[in-house]
Amino acid sequence: MEPVTLRTPAQSPARAQKAQTQTFAPPTQGWICNQNIALNNSGQPGAVVLDNFWPTPQSVRIRKGCIQYASLPETSGVTSALMTYDNGTLQKMFAANEAAIYDITSAANVQVAASGMHSGDWSYTQFATSGGVFLVAVNGVDPLQLYDGERWWPIGSGNVVQLSIGSTSGTFEPGDAITGEASDATGTILYIEKNTLYVTATNDNAFKSGEVVKNQGSAATTLSGDGAVYWAGINSANAAIAKIETSQFSFVWSYMSRLFFIERGSLNVWYLQIDSIGGNATLFPMGGVFPQGGALMLGSTWSLDNSNSGGLSEQCIMATDAGEVAVYQGVDPSIAETWGKVGLYRIDKPRGPRAFVRNGGDLLIATDTGLIPLTQAVNRSVNTLSAGAASYPIQDVWAQYVEERPDRTWQVIIWPENQMLAVAIPNEDSYQPFFLVMNINTGAWARFTNWNAKSLCVFRNSLYFGSVNSKIVSAWQTGSDMGAPFAGVYAPLFTDLGGTAIAKIAKDVRVTLRGTYETTWQVSMLYDYIVNVPPPPTPPVNSDTSVWNQAIWDESRWNASVQLRAQSGWTPVSGMGYALSPCLQISSGNLLPYDTEIMRLDLTYVGGMLLS
Repeated sequence: MEPVTLRTPAQSPARAQKAQTQTFAPPTQGWICNQNIALNNSGQPGAVVLDNFWPTPQSVRIRKGCIQYASLPETSGVTSALMTYDNGTLQKMFAANEAAIYDITSAANVQVAASGMHSGDWSYTQFATSGGVFLVAVNGVDPLQLYDGERWWPIGSGNVVQLSIGSTSGTFEPGDAITGEASDATGTILYIEKNTLYVTATNDNAFKSGEVVKNQGSAATTLSGDGAVYWAGINSANAAIAKIETSQFSFVWSYMSRLFFIERGSLNVWYLQIDSIGGNATLFPMGGVFPQGGALMLGSTWSLDNSNSGGLSEQCIMATDAGEVAVYQGVDPSIAETWGKVGLYRIDKPRGPRAFVRNGGDLLIATDTGLIPLTQAVNRSVNTLSAGAASYPIQDVWAQYVEERPDRTWQVIIWPENQMLAVAIPNEDSYQPFFLVMNINTGAWARFTNWNAKSLCVFRNSLYFGSVNSKIVSAWQTGSDMGAPFAGVYAPLFTDLGGTAIAKIAKDVRVTLRGTYETTWQVSMLYDYIVNVPPPPTPPVNSDTSVWNQAIWDESRWNASVQLRAQSGWTPVSGMGYALSPCLQISSGNLLPYDTEIMRLDLTYVGGMLLS
């Protein structure tokens, strides 16, 4: 039998594969990291990376930078609190470190407003009474501080008295301890104004008209009248209730025209009478309310949809560091008929005493689980709260940051003028600082890098944050971060382009942008769900001559055109993978900010071999 010869069929000539195109719309749904990363074939306009871009309903726009607004004298400290006061035409901004409170309303004229402090972690609220509009601040270490629109006053167990003085020998200074020779009344000088001393009383005796008052040195003066009470202390000397020094108040808020305070490290709340900034404080113990124990961390007002009243009703909430919230409703806590507990809810542990914000009638609290609307806690168990969190689109990264950073120093603020909610996460250990930002209108999230916020405020429609080295920073200004460049990074959600078993070879990416100014970009490819962003490009040097105070007289064009124009171009890329994401980077580092928007990315690719 003859052997059989096997013949190999003739191979067909290789045919060139036709390139295909995939379009990525601008990620108006923002940064998304709460879904199966391998199953995005819906064309969802989201991003696996969205750094330093601000998502809008139409597109995403590279953010603006920040500049140093002011600096406190102690340049090595931390600006740990920013406070604002707004009473008609009188608007003030204050900054605090551990030593003092400063008036920074004018960046060029930073002044000490109140000194002798030991902590800068102030909680504050603006509170209006029939007697005026006040700023009330507490920090759990120093006496309560009261700003009346002109000066800051320490309010404690002793009254602030006003002494009219006559001829004086020697010199009196703020901080001097003084004594009345006849009355044995004692006090500490707060302010001196012409022929008037403002003094904090340090014993129960009253200064008398005609007596001689001396300080510890050689200064002496004669009073021309009795000491008149200027500000009444929180506790009077003969109060019948248990006494507490205001230095133990760590948090303050107002509800139903009444001031409430948290006693540091406890489950005790204290409150004043309606329409009052002084007088006797009353204890409202809450040790039996919270089964998880812990200590109270924050309090606020909250509007709950109450069907019994046919609309919204105002509630008073108190939250503990163990993650429980008690909700009360009523007018006077001392009268059971007008005050009662509405409910007790679990929200998980708050990320700090300033990690919450009011948004409309609701209250958003940054917790270990996420940014939780209190209305969700009413209807969900604590185990299912994450799905109802405002931060749900970035759930995975939120959990990562919580695990990395045990310190509860996060802060939340709403910037209405930019429709932005910001969660400030300061640097901790070796971890970098971030702003997690959300567009209030769309719920889309992004991340801002480089901004290290230790405190936050909105003043005169602008966003400010206190930082390290005693800096106060104005956000959304210029095109750099205090002179340092930053990069906007966008990578759309990975897609397998409809074929999970076939590798794809990326060829080119066309970038289409819109903006006032020409910019340059860098494009790379991310493959197979690995996010490895290369170093950003060097920012181009643009002319600053159309910027106020930077133009050259008789040479620069004032009010240069700001007409939007499209910019587009192809960039070759390389590599192969089963799932792809083109990564766009734009560097900004000039005085002039970009307004560049991403319109679309178009990726051309060819299919490779089957998965073996």
